[in-house]
Amino acid sequence: MTALLIVFGVIGAFTLIFIISDIAARKGRFAALMADFGKPPPDTYCEFLSISKYAQYIEGLKENTLRVDEITWNDLDMDKVFKRVNVCLTSVGEEYLYNCLHELPLAPDGLLKREQLIKYFQENPDKRMAVQGCLARVGKESYNGLPYLLFYGGNKMLKYPHVYRVLAVLPFLAGGLMFFSMPVGFFAVLAAFLVNLVVYMRTKSLVDAELPTIGYLTAVLKGVKRLCKHKDLQNLPDADELRRVFAVFKPVMRKAPSTATTSGDLMDSMFQYINILFLYDIRKYNTLMTRIVRYREDLRALYRAVGEVDLALCVLSFRMSLPVAAVPEFHDGNFIEFSEVFHPLVDSPVTNSARIGRPSLITGSNASGKSTFIKALAINGILAQTLNTVCAGAFKLRFSMVMTSMALRDDISGGDSYFIVEIKSLKRILDMVREHPCMCFVDEILRGTNTIERIAASSAVLEHLSAQDCLCIAASHDIELTRILEGKYDNYHFREQVTDNGVEFDYLIKQGPSTTRNALKLLKFTGFDAGIVERAEVLAGDL
Repeated sequence: MTALLIVFGVIGAFTLIFIISDIAARKGRFAALMADFGKPPPDTYCEFLSISKYAQYIEGLKENTLRVDEITWNDLDMDKVFKRVNVCLTSVGEEYLYNCLHELPLAPDGLLKREQLIKYFQENPDKRMAVQGCLARVGKESYNGLPYLLFYGGNKMLKYPHVYRVLAVLPFLAGGLMFFSMPVGFFAVLAAFLVNLVVYMRTKSLVDAELPTIGYLTAVLKGVKRLCKHKDLQNLPDADELRRVFAVFKPVMRKAPSTATTSGDLMDSMFQYINILFLYDIRKYNTLMTRIVRYREDLRALYRAVGEVDLALCVLSFRMSLPVAAVPEFHDGNFIEFSEVFHPLVDSPVTNSARIGRPSLITGSNASGKSTFIKALAINGILAQTLNTVCAGAFKLRFSMVMTSMALRDDISGGDSYFIVEIKSLKRILDMVREHPCMCFVDEILRGTNTIERIAASSAVLEHLSAQDCLCIAASHDIELTRILEGKYDNYHFREQVTDNGVEFDYLIKQGPSTTRNALKLLKFTGFDAGIVERAEVLAGDL
């Protein structure tokens, strides 16, 4: 009796320790979520090959959705912008966010619905924390396989599913022979087991390869279940959609084959033999895949619903982490108007305010801020139309494609020179503006060729863009363009101030064309040999 009490006491003590540890771990997770919310995320490594899968499959569908193309994405360092925004708690959320930043423009109704969810979390911090807790328990899993399942789940089904059902019945038929002849029945059961063992061993590797995907899908479904059951989240926007799609896939949690490994004890071994004899996991796997394929659209809806919830939390945290943020205003005019706009990747940024209502040239000295400024406008144009958020005090624009031609380089693998890469980049913009309203941003147009042909071709291209349904903003060192395009382009500039200590920049946009140059001054202040600087100044005076 004493020994039994000791055993129960030890079990109770371990149970109590486990409960206390679990409570402490949950409190720790909630404390971390609360402390990190509204702060810039750490600059950690991102597995973009995994994160981009959903976006790749969406793009592969070639539907009518307009998307930020690869050149624009790279020009604007949008991978870094994604990392600056991304505080998603699930892989579904960050995959969805990555695709969302590519889909442009979004219909106004979609943005309003997204804003409704963001505002809900902003006004209900306790409910926001409850949602964060549910999503944090889902967690992240790189290369989780869910995006492939959404679009190509049929490829994961085992062929000839009826064969497995027939083979599962064989042991029962063989066992029935024992009523007529015990030896015959025994050998028939043994034969059925051996046949199913061979089938099991040949098929199990295919099923095992999908267990991580099934495990993560189950984790997502459990997270949705917690969201649907949480008493404080009954009025969560899209709660009805979450409950609807969860009801469709609730049986999946029961039909999924086990992802656990056996412990090797006698009971586990017995269950494993029974599993093999009746091909239990194989049949459960096929049943699961059949349901996924049959309700593919519902599974995509589930994915989008979870993604929208995680994205809304992410956007709210992003807004709170910025020195100033706003919800954009949309109009039908071909202009942008903004105050206190800045680049989200610049620490301690200088903000700018202006109204750009016509095609515009941005001129100015080297390092004065031209490129950063037009990138800030382009990035905010994307953020406005995807996340309904801008890094500015105010930002007014119309729904339009955002396209750039900036950070280009030689295509060595394709055999294209820098100039060929440039003209191909510009050609895609010229093609796009014929079909859709655009905001296009060009930095140092056609820099890859000689001065005379560059200025001639640049002015022709820019003049053509000014006649299209397009707001073109181009940064250039070529002051000659301001004269050639006079009347067709407005002019703005950035400039420096030369002091005894060097060259200083205020990074503020000013009206009118630039009237200063600073390349030779920068040579001097960065320590070039005085003879080189003096000779350059003489040559410049002769040109």
